[in-house]
Formats: sequence, structure tokens, C-alpha cells
Amino acid sequence: VLQVILTVYLNDAQQMLTEVPVTPATRVVDVVEYCKEAGEGECHLAEVWNGHERVLPQDVLLLDLLQQWGSRRPEVSFYLRHCPSWTQGNSVSLNSNAKSHLCNF
Repeated sequence: VLQVILTVYLNDAQQMLTEVPVTPATRVVDVVEYCKEAGEGECHLAEVWNGHERVLPQDVLLLDLLQQWGSRRPEVSFYLRHCPSWTQGNSVSLNSNAKSHLCNF
């Protein structure tokens, strides 16, 4: 079985990324846990295509999702989005232009 490597961007500028090994059993929640740092609050995985962003449900199997995109797979980007939490409300972003991404469940 070919192992798929999923590139997940950690910020909008695409300067920081994590490469995640994906198996047939890998779910969205596994990717989020793999990418986020210890002690970090709620995060979610977002799929961005052609300017459209959607939050991926935690139990989606990534390999299935990637196969559904087929030949358009290279056009899709995945981002780890950090949900704001009350405890981290005082932290100052290094990038003043950073947009805050609210979680919408």
C-alpha cells in the first residue's frame, strides 16, 4: 500500500507546515492531534479549494476524502485552524495581520 503524505499548513502564509503520513485508517481527528502542539487548545482541520474553506468533520477518513478529489487533488490545501479559547484570549499574535479563525460547528 502506498503511503500518502498529507501537507498541512499551520498558518495562512504557508511558511509553516507539517507533513502527516496518512493510512486508510487515518481520520481528520488523527491529523489534528498529529499537527497541534502539546497543550494547545481546540483545533480543527480546514479544506481550502478555489477560495472556499470548509471545516472537516473529525471522523472523516482522509484517504477517502483525497480519493474523492481525484485529479483535482493538487488544487486542494489543508490548514490547521486554531480555535480561540478563553484561556488563550490574552496571547498576542506575532503577525498583526493574522485573521482569527472562529470555529463554526
